[in-house]
Amino acid sequence: MAIEEAVVAQLAVEYWKLLRTVERAVSVASEDSRERLMSQARYAIVRFETILGEQKISIHEFEGYDFAVNLPVSPVNVDECSGDGDFIVERTIEPTIVCDTRVILRGKVLLARKT
Repeated sequence: MAIEEAVVAQLAVEYWKLLRTVERAVSVASEDSRERLMSQARYAIVRFETILGEQKISIHEFEGYDFAVNLPVSPVNVDECSGDGDFIVERTIEPTIVCDTRVILRGKVLLARKT
């Protein structure tokens, strides 16, 4: 059964977002359950990366990168970032999905003025 790359890319983004939510939840969990939850999250991340790697799909985040037009992301706050000056990627909202060397799905990011 062949699944289109675009569908796998969309699933990868949604799973990535779910894992980020789990990481935030673990950080506020009680001390006695935190280690168990962290272990489960680490296992899920490794499995996720292994499955994507078997399909030659990778996930890319660009937090801290200097923003340039050739970066495979779409800024969600581009209207706030007009004028002169350099910008950096402050936060990844959705990662960029790449298969081999082709961008399948552009990421979404928040930009901040570089200081």
